[in-house]
Amino acid sequence: MPSHAPPPRHGPAESRANALVQLATIAPFLAHLKARGHDVERLLGVQNLALDAARDPARLVQAEVVYGLLETFAQASGDPWLGVHVAEQMDMQAWPITREALAGGETLGHMFTGLILSTPAFGTSVRHRLEIEAKETAYVVSRKFRPRKVPLQVIGFGFAVHLRFLDLIEGGWSGADVVLETPSARALPAGYRGVQVRETGGTTQVLRFPSRLLRAKVVNPPEQILATLEPHGRPSLTRAIAAVAPDILARHEDNLPRAVAEAIGLSPEELESGLAVLGTSLPREMRRARLTLAREALQANDAPVADIAARLGFSAAANFTRFFKTNAGETPRAYRQRLRADQAAKR
Repeated sequence: MPSHAPPPRHGPAESRANALVQLATIAPFLAHLKARGHDVERLLGVQNLALDAARDPARLVQAEVVYGLLETFAQASGDPWLGVHVAEQMDMQAWPITREALAGGETLGHMFTGLILSTPAFGTSVRHRLEIEAKETAYVVSRKFRPRKVPLQVIGFGFAVHLRFLDLIEGGWSGADVVLETPSARALPAGYRGVQVRETGGTTQVLRFPSRLLRAKVVNPPEQILATLEPHGRPSLTRAIAAVAPDILARHEDNLPRAVAEAIGLSPEELESGLAVLGTSLPREMRRARLTLAREALQANDAPVADIAARLGFSAAANFTRFFKTNAGETPRAYRQRLRADQAAKR
């Protein structure tokens, strides 16, 4: 009889490597701190991050980079429940994740469904799901790996956002009917909003509430807002590498694995392991990034080939020409001339 081998199990390094988050999702924290006079550029610098990177939706980092950054923010602001307070005061129409959930949300059920559908585009570190039974519904957020430290600010932020959705429904809700199951009760102020808090010590956080509230209509339903951000698809380790490649190549880093891993928030071993799970490697992804950047540069302007070669980390223009011909089938000069001829023919 044929034997059926069990599917391969991914280890912790692989899980961490593929648990990514758009860095731009910290925007509510940056706005909150900036409004209170904090130097957000200096605070980002603690993790060797720049403000431009924090505004770029294509920039992906390992989830624990965000966790650590938000804890740094909390310590710098002297607010142990910064995540809760940011969520309570932020403009939910301005943050892409909640904006997508609010669009067309006629009932609480619609809004929570929208939230579940919108989150995968912004991160792969957690899973969101609704577990609906006759009397009780659970909104469950489970992490795909066990963080080194409990991400208190992220947990507090998430619970506060979920309760703000409850605040929008007609007829209101009672704290006595709501239970928050959290890895650590320290993520929330004592007695927070009168809800019941249960500490679980795990990696899952759960909001439990009466199922009848799913049908409750939203008071003053928000207007449907068209997304203004370019779609970037589901975050992945290969996208994270492509986002950091231009800066790393321009610096002519001697140790590419270490430079790329540090930019994303991983160790070189975790980077290698995570790419292996995806069936690729760092040399292959850097080659792909170099080729894409080369084509974009040759299309964009008349910069000398030698300048483009230097920006892409080549020690000589001849090496760049050889690389481009091998991977694109023609020299950089021939590629540029062909593009110009095609453009002229269309006029």
